[in-house]
Amino acid sequence: MKYILLAGIHGVGKSTLLDQIDKVYPIEAYTISSLIKKADQQIDTINKQTKEIAENQNLWKKELKKIDSLSTKIILDGHFTLLNNTGEIVPLPFETFENVDIVGVILKKEIPEVIQSRLFNRDNHTWVLERIQKFQKVEEDTARSYSLNAKIPLFVYDNINQFDNLINFIDER
Repeated sequence: MKYILLAGIHGVGKSTLLDQIDKVYPIEAYTISSLIKKADQQIDTINKQTKEIAENQNLWKKELKKIDSLSTKIILDGHFTLLNNTGEIVPLPFETFENVDIVGVILKKEIPEVIQSRLFNRDNHTWVLERIQKFQKVEEDTARSYSLNAKIPLFVYDNINQFDNLINFIDER
């Protein structure tokens, strides 16, 4: 099984992008958080802080192995950075993605004010704009480093005009 990792911070629009992709290029997709939840691990959906970051990374990979699919390619919706239990932005170690055949990375970016509005509307929680900017910067830096280190192509999606190119990127993987 080959995987394309769709990464980006909370509220950036990964789920919406997956819905748009599915309309023109039906592809199986799973959120890493849903795989973690399936393993009975609780996730803080309001402030996004994660208590057991290392353990959770092992849990989603175990659940991923249980998926019985006829697809040759699956999109995984996840992150390169998380907030730990004290609220610090923590890049995930690259080992997180070992033994998962990731053949491409899509980094979804968005205007910080749009993310702030989405997070407030979804979670009724106000995020400081500077924190969103920093979170997105660390996510991008980590995605770029991972892509270079693993020699995996990276597609940065930050504009609707790139949609056709994004579909080609997915198709070529």
